[in-house]
Amino acid sequence: MNDTPHRLDGAGLLGLPEAARQQHRITKKMLAAQFEDQAPVDARLVTKAVASAQLIGILRPETIQVPEHRGTERTVVDIPVLEVVLADTTTAADRTRVTELIHRSMAKPVVLFALMPDGATTLSLALTHVARTDPTRSTSVIDAHVLVPAGQIEAGALRLDRLDRTDIWALYRDLVRTAAADGRPASSALQADDAITLRRGLTGLEAELTVVVRDAKQAKNQQRRIELNTQARTLRAQIERARGVLYSPDRDHGVT
Repeated sequence: MNDTPHRLDGAGLLGLPEAARQQHRITKKMLAAQFEDQAPVDARLVTKAVASAQLIGILRPETIQVPEHRGTERTVVDIPVLEVVLADTTTAADRTRVTELIHRSMAKPVVLFALMPDGATTLSLALTHVARTDPTRSTSVIDAHVLVPAGQIEAGALRLDRLDRTDIWALYRDLVRTAAADGRPASSALQADDAITLRRGLTGLEAELTVVVRDAKQAKNQQRRIELNTQARTLRAQIERARGVLYSPDRDHGVT
């Protein structure tokens, strides 16, 4: 039996219209170029961790029929959609770092589909602003970043025609908000940055619960086992509250 996850089609997940679809190879040198002078360690990481990369789409007003965004703080006229295959030899920490570097390497929001060595697809999204200390204004600073296994996102939830179409920056923020909640955000009032904060907090609580449950099973001292089980109940209650704020109640997000 083959347990390798099915490779997901990023363009299909977004429902990209044909006018927005692209098929252009991106060299590793191009991705690493922004870091070669000021951060050569980061440039080497990009070169090592990225097996291949391509542009699979560009969101522009004329390709997705959504207006550009021009505000006092930022201007967004287009959003590239990238697909990156990560090398087998990289660690989980390096994979997270390299997705952040790709977001930082451009002066615009980026939709990034990262194909993991096990075949799974992870969606990487970041709320960014153009780096004010960069004289070329060609790189970004990350305000918030989220990684979401694409396979667990509600089917159809990321389609562009279902997102906020006020302008292209509103659409991207709605994409972030929706993805951070696995496609089922609890409320239309939930903002993108709040959704990321909740998602990260929930992930941390779930990781902590896993450790506490493991330690409780291994504890030989009864009093210590009682203390750990009490801690686990507290964590489960916190997880339930966090899920209630992040997720729509009509989806099963049971506590384990």
